[in-house]
Amino acid sequence: MAKVIFAGAGTAGHVEPALAVAQFLRNRHPEIEAVFIGTTGGVENTLVPAANFPLQLIDKTPFPRRINGDLIKWPFRFRKTLHQTQKFLEGADLVVGFGGYVAAPAYLAARKAKIPIVAHEANAKMGMANKLAIRCGATMLGAFSQGNLRVVGIPLRASILELAGLSPAERDRAKKQARLSLNLDPDAGTILVFGGSLGSTKFNKTISEVQRDISTLGFQVIHAVGAKNQLPKAQAGYLPLPYIDDMARAYAACDLAISRSGAVTVFETGVLGIFTLFVPLPIGNGEQAFNAQVSVARGGGELVKNEEFTPEWLIHNISRLMVEAKRWRQGDSRLDFQVDASEQIAEQILKVLDHE
Repeated sequence: MAKVIFAGAGTAGHVEPALAVAQFLRNRHPEIEAVFIGTTGGVENTLVPAANFPLQLIDKTPFPRRINGDLIKWPFRFRKTLHQTQKFLEGADLVVGFGGYVAAPAYLAARKAKIPIVAHEANAKMGMANKLAIRCGATMLGAFSQGNLRVVGIPLRASILELAGLSPAERDRAKKQARLSLNLDPDAGTILVFGGSLGSTKFNKTISEVQRDISTLGFQVIHAVGAKNQLPKAQAGYLPLPYIDDMARAYAACDLAISRSGAVTVFETGVLGIFTLFVPLPIGNGEQAFNAQVSVARGGGELVKNEEFTPEWLIHNISRLMVEAKRWRQGDSRLDFQVDASEQIAEQILKVLDHE
């Protein structure tokens, strides 16, 4: 039996693509053992066990981006994390990384143990971990064209692919059914607001100040506030949720999405033809702005800077955005992203394992 270590943790954008590939492998090749590496604070602690995959936890040791005491302590902390990872890689035949905090120690431990590496870069601008993967000799795959990696798209959930495959008439029926199941008006224009798997304080504050005005315009809002944030009171035309478990239903219900621009979100809204207002999170190496530009350049949405996304800006622009969303939807416009990434990544995994 081959053993494959999946290094994808922290946010849903890292975990869900890894899970999609692992589930594809399990369905086609149940003889392959898939084990995940994560940290105590990430969404993998919920998502991975729910999918019935084993999860091994290591310490989270992100590289400090400013000169301070943490920078001095970091080498010692990372060395401990690396030792933990090396232990979990014993007996592994392959490491498959999806970037993020756990990927870097997994790549280094794999190189030391001479274990092959397959790495997937979801963002339009490569992160530090996957730059390290290249130096560790990884086979590089990715969602967007950059460098010498092979473009395969992003592994998407089966429910998203099923929704993307519906005809316009079927989508209209699914839209009404989704709204009714959420106790929303089946005929009212609907806006889906979500700030990633952890929610967004910026989004929450902005929506709280304009929600009544949006309702006055005849629109309704589905708002994911984040499980750790206070849940506002539901009102007519306003549905707050701590977390959206069924993302396909939320997408089916909406006409316009307002979101951060993680790579998975850009891909999902793109293949579903949902016009999206992207508000990139201004952290990391600026990858979210690059992701959003891929969709915006093709007409699939607009981009507004985080500091410009204010209640005043939103209420001034929301009617125009809904008109743009209707135009995009009526044209059955969708972005031609590849949707078979799970299969392509799985094929690469099998190819590497066959070479062992």
